[in-house]
Amino acid sequence: MAQGSRGRKMVLTAGVEGCCPPSGPDMEELLRGVERDLNIDARQLAPAPGGTHVVALVPARWLAGLRERRLGPCPRAEGLGEAEVRTLLQRSVQRLPSGWTRVEVHGLRKRRLSYPLGGVLPSEEGSCSPETLTRFMQEVAAQNYRNLWRHAYHTYGQPYRHSAAPSAVPALDSVRQALQRVYGCAFLPVGESGQCPSSVRDGPCASRGSPACPSLLRAEALLESPEMLYVVHPYVPFSLHDVVTFSPAKLTNSQAKVLFILFRVLRAMDACHRQGLACGALSLHHIAVDEKLCSELRLDLSAYEMPSEDGNQDVSVGKNGTGIRSEKEGAGRPECPTCQKELRGLVLDWVHGRISNFHYLMQLNRLAGRRQGDPNYHPVLPWVVDFTTPYGRFRDLRKSKFRLNKGDKQLDFTYEMTRQAFVAGGAGGSGEPPHVPHHISDVLSDITYYVYRARRTPRAVLCGHVRAQWEPHEYPATMERMQTWTPDECIPEFYTDPSIFCSIHPDMPDLDVPAWCSSNEEFVAAHRALLESWEVSQDLHHWIDLTFGYKLQGKEAVKEKNVCLHLVDAHTHLTSYGVVQLFDQPHPQRLAGTSALAPEPPLVPRLLMQTIQEATGQEDISGQLINGAGRLVLEATPCETGWTRDRPVSGEDDLEQATEALDSISLPGKAGDQPAVSSSQASPGLLSFSATSGSRPGCRSKASGLDPGEGKEGRIVLPEGFSPLQALEELEKMGNFLAKGLGSQLEVPDQPQVQPPVHLQSLFHRDMQALGVLLAEMVFATRVRTLQPDAPLWVRFEAVRGLCTRHSKDIPVSLQPVLDTLLQLSGPKSPKVVKKGRLDPLFEYRPVSQGLPPPSPAQLLSPFSSVVPFPPYFPALHKFILLYQARRVEDEVQGRELVFALWQQLGAVLNDITPEGLEILLPFVLSLMSEEHTAVYTAWYLFEPVAKALGPKNANKYLLKPLIGAYESPCRLHGRFYLYTDCFVAQLVVRLGLQAFLVHLLPHVLQVLAGAEASQEEGKGLVGTTEDEESELPRSGPGSCAFGEDIQIDGDPAASSGLGLPDYRSGVSFHDQADLPDTEDFQAGLYVAESPQPQEAEAVSLGQLSDKSSASEASQGEERGGDDGGAPMDKNSLQSGDSSQDLKQSEGSEEEEEEEGCVVLEEEEEQDDVTGASELALSDTMLSMETVVAPGDGQDREEEEEPLTEQAEGKEQKILLDTTCKMVRWLSAKLGPTVASRYVARNLLRLLTSCYIGPTRQQFTVSGGESPPLSAGNIYQRRPVLGDRVSGPVLSCLLHIAHLYGEPVLTYQYLPYISYLVAPGSNSSPSRLNSRKEAGLLAAVTLTQKIIVYLSDTTLMDILPRISHEVLLPVLSFLTSLVTGFPSGAQARTVLCVKTISLIALICLRIGQEMVQQHLSEPVATFFQVFSHLHELRQQDLQLDPKVCTEGQLPEATFSDGQRRPVDPSLLEELQKVFTLEMAYTIYVPFSCLLGDIIRKIIPNHELVGELAGLYLESMSPSARNPASMEPSMPSAGPEWNPQGGGCFRDDGHSGTFGSVLVGNRIQIPDSQPESPGPLGSMSGVGVGGLSNRSEDNALKRELPRSAHGLSGNWLAYWQYEIGVSQQDAHFCFHQIRLQSFPGHTGAVKCVATLSSEDFFLSGSKDRTVRLWPLYNYGDGTSETAPRLIYAQHRKSVFYVGQLEAPQYVVSCDGAVHIWDPFTGKTLRTVDPSDSRVPLTAVAVMPAPHTSITMASSDSTLRFVDCRKPGLQHEFRLGGGLNPGLVRSLAVSPSGRSVVAGFSSGFMVLLDTRTGLVLRGWPAHEGDILQIKAVEGSTIVSSSSDHSLTVWKELEQKPTHHYRSASDPIHTFDLYGSEVVTGTVANKIGVCSLLEPPSQATTKLSSENFRGTLTSLAVLPTKRHLLLGSDNGITRLLA
Repeated sequence: MAQGSRGRKMVLTAGVEGCCPPSGPDMEELLRGVERDLNIDARQLAPAPGGTHVVALVPARWLAGLRERRLGPCPRAEGLGEAEVRTLLQRSVQRLPSGWTRVEVHGLRKRRLSYPLGGVLPSEEGSCSPETLTRFMQEVAAQNYRNLWRHAYHTYGQPYRHSAAPSAVPALDSVRQALQRVYGCAFLPVGESGQCPSSVRDGPCASRGSPACPSLLRAEALLESPEMLYVVHPYVPFSLHDVVTFSPAKLTNSQAKVLFILFRVLRAMDACHRQGLACGALSLHHIAVDEKLCSELRLDLSAYEMPSEDGNQDVSVGKNGTGIRSEKEGAGRPECPTCQKELRGLVLDWVHGRISNFHYLMQLNRLAGRRQGDPNYHPVLPWVVDFTTPYGRFRDLRKSKFRLNKGDKQLDFTYEMTRQAFVAGGAGGSGEPPHVPHHISDVLSDITYYVYRARRTPRAVLCGHVRAQWEPHEYPATMERMQTWTPDECIPEFYTDPSIFCSIHPDMPDLDVPAWCSSNEEFVAAHRALLESWEVSQDLHHWIDLTFGYKLQGKEAVKEKNVCLHLVDAHTHLTSYGVVQLFDQPHPQRLAGTSALAPEPPLVPRLLMQTIQEATGQEDISGQLINGAGRLVLEATPCETGWTRDRPVSGEDDLEQATEALDSISLPGKAGDQPAVSSSQASPGLLSFSATSGSRPGCRSKASGLDPGEGKEGRIVLPEGFSPLQALEELEKMGNFLAKGLGSQLEVPDQPQVQPPVHLQSLFHRDMQALGVLLAEMVFATRVRTLQPDAPLWVRFEAVRGLCTRHSKDIPVSLQPVLDTLLQLSGPKSPKVVKKGRLDPLFEYRPVSQGLPPPSPAQLLSPFSSVVPFPPYFPALHKFILLYQARRVEDEVQGRELVFALWQQLGAVLNDITPEGLEILLPFVLSLMSEEHTAVYTAWYLFEPVAKALGPKNANKYLLKPLIGAYESPCRLHGRFYLYTDCFVAQLVVRLGLQAFLVHLLPHVLQVLAGAEASQEEGKGLVGTTEDEESELPRSGPGSCAFGEDIQIDGDPAASSGLGLPDYRSGVSFHDQADLPDTEDFQAGLYVAESPQPQEAEAVSLGQLSDKSSASEASQGEERGGDDGGAPMDKNSLQSGDSSQDLKQSEGSEEEEEEEGCVVLEEEEEQDDVTGASELALSDTMLSMETVVAPGDGQDREEEEEPLTEQAEGKEQKILLDTTCKMVRWLSAKLGPTVASRYVARNLLRLLTSCYIGPTRQQFTVSGGESPPLSAGNIYQRRPVLGDRVSGPVLSCLLHIAHLYGEPVLTYQYLPYISYLVAPGSNSSPSRLNSRKEAGLLAAVTLTQKIIVYLSDTTLMDILPRISHEVLLPVLSFLTSLVTGFPSGAQARTVLCVKTISLIALICLRIGQEMVQQHLSEPVATFFQVFSHLHELRQQDLQLDPKVCTEGQLPEATFSDGQRRPVDPSLLEELQKVFTLEMAYTIYVPFSCLLGDIIRKIIPNHELVGELAGLYLESMSPSARNPASMEPSMPSAGPEWNPQGGGCFRDDGHSGTFGSVLVGNRIQIPDSQPESPGPLGSMSGVGVGGLSNRSEDNALKRELPRSAHGLSGNWLAYWQYEIGVSQQDAHFCFHQIRLQSFPGHTGAVKCVATLSSEDFFLSGSKDRTVRLWPLYNYGDGTSETAPRLIYAQHRKSVFYVGQLEAPQYVVSCDGAVHIWDPFTGKTLRTVDPSDSRVPLTAVAVMPAPHTSITMASSDSTLRFVDCRKPGLQHEFRLGGGLNPGLVRSLAVSPSGRSVVAGFSSGFMVLLDTRTGLVLRGWPAHEGDILQIKAVEGSTIVSSSSDHSLTVWKELEQKPTHHYRSASDPIHTFDLYGSEVVTGTVANKIGVCSLLEPPSQATTKLSSENFRGTLTSLAVLPTKRHLLLGSDNGITRLLA
């Protein structure tokens, strides 16, 4: 079988002639050598496309052994068929079977290394010290001197010296040693001999794993056999050639990326040259590139081999060929460079019919890079007929097969839909634009390829690619069906290979050939004949245009419905296949002659003779000939620029818009902007990298040896007897002698041609020339596609030299000098001799050129040579990337060390970085942020500096998703709490912008409070509930872990799922959350202590953001140290985090608790719930109000009973929750009341529900107690469940917000949310709750209980009816329902029941008996009624017919009150489990105590319940009496309650209830009571440590302390309005509510600007000061606030103030610009106008990542200043011959690409900031321009003194909107989303829309709210406030 298939393969390659040239003898030899020496099966080897090395498929185990220097036989790919292995070796296949990998084997034949190699290693002395200019100059001088001397010696001295040849070592030894030094490992002997000679005496060799060359592709191993040297590299999936061919957008418009690739290549070459290794004839294929554009060099070792004899013949043939060509070129047509020569010959041969259609198409496929057998990139040929009739109907070759298949209508629809989506979405989100207008996606997809070859492809491969289910009959069965089915083109096999029709699958029939063919062979022959037929030849050029030609792009592509996605989507991911365009001109037609001219004349009747002669006249044919000849010039047009993507010159505006929109935001240039402007006109600013930067870290060779006489005062000492004329005199004498003595002439004798040994230096020169060729190929990528991949260096050089001279404008400015230096393009003798020897350089470099020695890597890298303008940050960036690559991160400690090292390096990188540099750096930071062990530390250390450089817009685009990932990450990371510190959150707010932080990140930050991210049960619960979600709660989205409804109440349900985050539902179990040592009474800290002073909150928000060691973290520093110390013991807990054991625990939770339940400790000891490893541990982190514990006990017990890991983890969890609570309190104060309520409180309320989801969280926290049921029978003390302990932190934060802003928060925000939670479902069948609604009920009751404690008496009485009707009755209707089941069954109902009892009891205690009768009789009666119902149902013995249920209706039962109610029989068991005797006891005792006599009036069935309670007590202790027979004598609680008493009654005598003692509001049972547990478990949730420490927690009423921020007056009115408004409401509503005043300026306020976090603002005034004001709310709207800081350095009136986004500095201007620090008030820099008579009149700041300020002076000059560097960046003149007046206003577009200036004459000018070109100037207004602002989407808004406000698109002539103000001009405005808020001198505030339809609303400011005249205005977008400055110096905050 194998033999047969091999034979067939030979047939195939012979048939498919020419696409893959047969591999040469060298490659065959290498394949045989690898198979023999490395023991790799031949089927697992394939030659690489360039023919330089072999690709092998090997097991990963084998490779690991090889790395450890063990070479065993390589196992065969047993499970894989031959075809599969062949496919796996294809370049485009990325997925390999597990356990397999690919390697590259490069080989050197020893016999070709036998020549001597001269030259010594450059010396290394002093190379480590940093380079200085003087040292550089000294070295250059010394080297020039040496080179000139040697050149002179070589020319004039050497011919007469018959000295021995210079010392040379065999090339083999030199190469072997150099390879060992470079790759840092020794050669391993392989092959037959086992031990190779000389392999032992290898030179000094670095230890394994430390290669000397960092940016060099590492070697897995070096091997030596008797005949060969092998270097084994890891497989390189992508090379630079793939980037420029298939993903050119990756380099588009970024000079820096190209330069950085060059920088790393030069670094690698420099390192190799230092070790004495030449790099060879490098090409684009030799530079390995990954997705992050991190380039590594792969050496071309074959260049070391001396060519064999047969090779010399090739060279001579080549020489003849070029000789002929050069003559032709001399004849005057230099248009066809070498690279086009082959293609030109092919085209001419085909046009004139000298080669077949098939051969020509296969050659075009080869030139386009298509690879035989590659499923993604197989050669394509056209389908020519449809097989329906004998010999078929010819298809239309003018349309693509895709278009014929799908129809024009569908293609137009696809194009239009993608175009609309593109226009709507833009380049939306991060990553690449999702929709780009296109018609077709591929020419031949891998699925189609496998369907075509289905008969010959193994079943496993087909299932993997085509369809997972094996359906053999779904594959097309006949050729006719195949041709109609496929939208793709044909493959060559259908024209050449009869075997493709024969099936290898028993259940798949052969592919049927059409009926008019008798056999497969006949069909193939006929099909091939059809391809060569006249009809096909006539139209084939159209198909070539569509597939390889000019109809792939631009207008033609749109017209032909052939816009190919791959060519227009500007994708930046790497790929090794795609669509390649070979021609950009229409392809000539084949000259087939006319079919009428047969060799013999046809027999025709005489009559027709005349017409036929006319029809076949010669005009046609000659026309074709001329056409054909005229189209032979197949050259690319000059508009193709280097690596900018060509914009399709589309006739349709749509395509132009679409292609323009492809630009990514951060790219500094638009590819589509100037189609014909070459990249050589890029902005000087991006390329004028200062060459004066400091030293370059790295090594360079120093001049070896100095002249001995150099020291003597600079005199040149000549050798003794030196006579320069001596040689001339000798020559004269000899001439005389010959002429006179011998009568003959002087002739120069023929020198014997001694072949000098190859010199290492000349190999290095060849390397540099190869580098030059490589760079030119990168620039002219589209023009050199037709070069063979294995073309020799001299062919490539001639091709690019021609291109460089003809298209010099296309070479980017930054690369012109280096190309000129390397290839010597300009200079005295340009046409150089090109040497074609394998080991010679192409030409000799001049010894000194422009003052420098011949180029070397070290020279080009030097910052002083200025040949390549490398930006100054490159060395630091290179070092950063090396650090990143050298990492081995196995655990957190290593992750932290790595990030810390990178952080130290990052400062140097970011100092001078440009936006282009950030594009290179960012992928590395992002990958660190998304890796498990480094995510948290990267966020902590690197987020701030990187986001600072990026600016808020880009930080949101790139960093938001990984940040969310870090917060969502389930692993228990020790540094996790860093992310929750207030200083880190302050950085997030500033760097992401307030709005983005609140909407996208805050929900994830708060989630930790509910322990939600670690609750596995809850995750499962959520998955289950989303299907049966019945309530009207917003759904939980798939991505939001346990965080039910996400941030938007009425928007997209889960913000996180929208961001495509990974789903962590399989997170770790509860057990990871461990105990908090209970020695700390949080309540004291949270509630009793006064709320944090506003100063604290502000101080933190103003603290220097980037300072990682600020005071607020001193304590964290210590904890961090502790964590490191505890690292070893923490590893166990990390490992156990995901173990299945934990999963078992959380599932079998109840049994687990029963086994491990602890003894309840009475009186002396605190009950600490140490439930071992059960999942209750989280609750011990409780900040909740219920557990206030006796100090000391918990700590000791924790140490005794818990393993160390848990203790450490408990500490970790405690720190995390502490930190988060502290941060939330700080954030709530910082944000102000409206934003805190809208974002923080709403999120916390939703989290509260999450705390109770799932059965686990509804377990009572003490499971097997031994105490009697009422031991701690605190009447309203509910027994805590696990959820209560989890919800503790959430509740504490919610109550803190209420402390800050006062009681209205409880009544206006929390209570409505509670009633929303408990509202009955809208649907008609309330038969089941879902688990979210169930948890909502528990959360609602818990929160209500909290709220009631804090309400004042009057408020409580006011809202009591609402509580009764909106909270208690709905809860009771669920609780006592006979038809509604709870998802968690009896457990949840029991918990709710206990909670409701304590809630009602609490209210009863607060309001007294009379009020209970008046307001609460209904809820209490409803509660008690359920016992009667159940009692009656039990007596009726459920005489319910179960059959009735099947009809969908529940059976009804009649009750004693005469009503019939539906009953669900399946629920009776659940109800009986809940309302047991014990529950009756639990409910009866408190109420009989609380209500006294009134119980008879309110509760009709109180006797029944009393009896049940008595029964329970008897069952517990038979001696007790029936409680119903005793009337309780409890004193009335209402009037006598003493709120200050903290919970004590004045009368606390013994009451006669069951021998209990009533203490305060608790019933205390004497200790002699027998102990036996009840079925509900113990009632004791907490210790009974005396009253003093409980009164704090169980007080019935507590005062909300007054806070300075409490809401009252106008603030309260505004807040009430705001919390009712939907968050999605995009309109700015102005209510004229006055909130605060900021007096202080003595002159008019001329400008106001808010800081990005909206808690401070700046104002500049005529009084020459700038003031910084805090924006915290105080008082009732009439209060006044003092400034925080006054900047008084200005000398004139301040007319501009703003903030630089990235460094957060303030920029203010009074005619001179001042840059100062808002944290300290210190001036950092002032920029004075160059002439005091020409002051600055307008200023604007550039958006990040730029750090520039743009300033206009009164002489209409625009200047740019970078705040980081001294001096000016650019200076542009705006006037341009006109006299438009003074520049009044400047605005910079949000992308920073353009700046618009408005003049006093009403003229506006738009300028490109990168080039300084004026894009447009137009008279915009009739009056003075007052203000301009630029908006997203290249929109400009301008206002003028002609009373108009106008909205413009940057490059459109007419305005899009025009608003007119009736009475007076709009002199100030600001933007809010898509609206403009305007202000006029008449104190009118208007709101105009930027969108359709235009709308305008105005409001006149009333004099009580605003006095004076309005001068300036600013909007606070998140808070929706307005800041208004007036001429009397007061700024006011209005809403």
